Amino acid sequence: MSLYRELKRRNVFRVAAAYVVIGWLSLQVADVVLGFTGAPEWVGRTLIALLLLGFVPALALAWVFEVGPAGLQLDAGADASAKVADATAGERGQRLDMITLVAVVLVLGLMAWQQKLRPKPGAAPAAGVATGADAAGAAPAPAADEFAAPPGSIAVLPFANRSAAPDTAYFADGVHDDLLTQLARNGGLKVISRTSVMEYRDTTKNLREIGEELGVATILEGAVQRAGNRVRINAQLINARSDEHLWADTFDRELTPENVFEIQTEIAAAIAGALGQTLVPGASAAPVKGEAPTRNAEAYDAYLKALAVNVDSRTQTAFRARAQLFRQALAADPDFALAMGGLSKALLDSYWHGDREPALSEQAREWIERALALQPEDPRLQLHMGEYLYRGRLDYDGALAWLDKAERGLPGSAEIMSLRGFIYRRLGKMDQAIPAMQRAAELDPRSSEVLVGLVEMTAQTGDMVAAQRWDEQMQALPDLAWSPAYALAGLRMNMDGELGPAERMLASMPADEVGSVIDTYWIPYYRRDYAKAARALVLLPDELLGSQFAVHPKPLLRARMAYAQGDAATVRAEAARALALLDARIAANPADYRALLSRGFAQALLGNAQAARADAAAGLAQDGPTRDKMLRSYLRAQQLDMLAVVAESDELAAATADYLTQGYLSHGFDGLVLDPLYDRHRSHPAMRALEAKHSRKDKPAR
Repeated sequence: MSLYRELKRRNVFRVAAAYVVIGWLSLQVADVVLGFTGAPEWVGRTLIALLLLGFVPALALAWVFEVGPAGLQLDAGADASAKVADATAGERGQRLDMITLVAVVLVLGLMAWQQKLRPKPGAAPAAGVATGADAAGAAPAPAADEFAAPPGSIAVLPFANRSAAPDTAYFADGVHDDLLTQLARNGGLKVISRTSVMEYRDTTKNLREIGEELGVATILEGAVQRAGNRVRINAQLINARSDEHLWADTFDRELTPENVFEIQTEIAAAIAGALGQTLVPGASAAPVKGEAPTRNAEAYDAYLKALAVNVDSRTQTAFRARAQLFRQALAADPDFALAMGGLSKALLDSYWHGDREPALSEQAREWIERALALQPEDPRLQLHMGEYLYRGRLDYDGALAWLDKAERGLPGSAEIMSLRGFIYRRLGKMDQAIPAMQRAAELDPRSSEVLVGLVEMTAQTGDMVAAQRWDEQMQALPDLAWSPAYALAGLRMNMDGELGPAERMLASMPADEVGSVIDTYWIPYYRRDYAKAARALVLLPDELLGSQFAVHPKPLLRARMAYAQGDAATVRAEAARALALLDARIAANPADYRALLSRGFAQALLGNAQAARADAAAGLAQDGPTRDKMLRSYLRAQQLDMLAVVAESDELAAATADYLTQGYLSHGFDGLVLDPLYDRHRSHPAMRALEAKHSRKDKPAR
């Protein structure tokens, strides 16, 4: 008997067909079920692997076994009971045919149902599906089988450099950066910012995963290839969910040293225009072709390297590195306005996140004014001016006016939205600050700066539940710097008096961060572990430990510990040393409100109550604290520390009650009273009444 007839008799072909159809049906059902349950992708991959591995064993079992009147048994072969075998084989064949037919009908029905539910590209989300951050501050959850992505939303992945010479990568980066700027000019598009897409360079994630993480319906991929004096750029727009190609084009151009950047800008404008019409036909804000920022390749290369410096950690090293690269760009092209704007911002960052040296702010002002004199209508420079007025001058109304002007040219800029949110926070307008930051998070969902801003804002308005959700989104970012990672733990300590999260974070602090975080001192001090606090103080680098909110001379921190331990002699000696340091500081900058509050505390420890009160009042009367509700809150908390030393309990309780009625709080009641300074006041009836009203201990988080 031929092998073919024997395979047919044993129904091996029918089993193979039934296995394939039933396996396909299983995969279709699994796709729906796993989608609804939110199961990870490896579950589906494992099921596919098991079905593939089971195919050959299924055929082997069909060859070896048969289902007869006596049940499952070994096939006796064609010569044994041939008639019975042929009859039962026919019956088995009919049953297999029926099973296969039913499975085919079910597969077709399920596929038709899925196709009916699948939205067409560009269709609006189903009613009730949120597309933005919700009012409570949490990012919206996607539907089970569809991630929430509004029409006209796009992420432009970093362009691949396929040129033979790797040193031409700056050209691909330049095309990508210019394209993002061009697209942000189109108010009808939701364009994910550069910060959030750069992590996907050379990614192994598929487009659906990227689309879900960024909240976009479409993704643009591109590649740049330079050879001699020719450049070819391929770009393709893809539906992130279905992998369907929506648009594609190829741009071939001839390059010369004079036109390299004009070509880059021309191509970016052409792609932006095509995408605008593809994604939002008829949108009013059209991309415009601008002039090349510089015709000097060396200058542009340094400029792109400066943009690539990671400043998420907010370290002076990073700010200085970025400033140095911008200076290199300007050395090569002294009229490079965008490099001037970038240098202004780098200097401003160093000023803002460092010791507030007035010279840095003045240099930032000079560079942004020079840049705007060259290109007054460039919205990127207008944005830099808005940021300078915000951080360098604390001129919030002026800053908002410049941001409004910049937004007319860049309506899709996440940076404009986030700066507006930060400014509203400074003004104490949290009802406007949080929505502005939520919009920034939609446009820049992978930005640690935006996410940490939302963590801080929601926590400092008392909504720890929302703060926790935003923190979870931030903690999922790759290569998250330690400073933003620590933010919520520090806030829980200051707001709710919880030391555990901060202690655990500090225990895992990278070695290169040790000595840069002052909470390594505060936490053991709050624990009354003064020996450990003293050891931590030795590791902190400078005699004057500064931030934007406070200046802490090391002798003053030692005097604080001595006061808590009742060591009057050490208090006097260390407070006197601190006073000398602060006097010199204030002599150099009489308007330094941080130094004035710190000197007030030193005076309090020395028993000079009247001078202590006067210094604190003088600090709060400076221009910055009178405009800035956020800054004023931090300074008033320091004023309360001073009162805890010089005032009676009823006065301290009244001042604390007034502080807690502010719309913005740097410290909650539980965070304030962590300090041993409050120990002698705790049993006073007014302080107990405040505790009953404001303490969040053993209360559910809002």
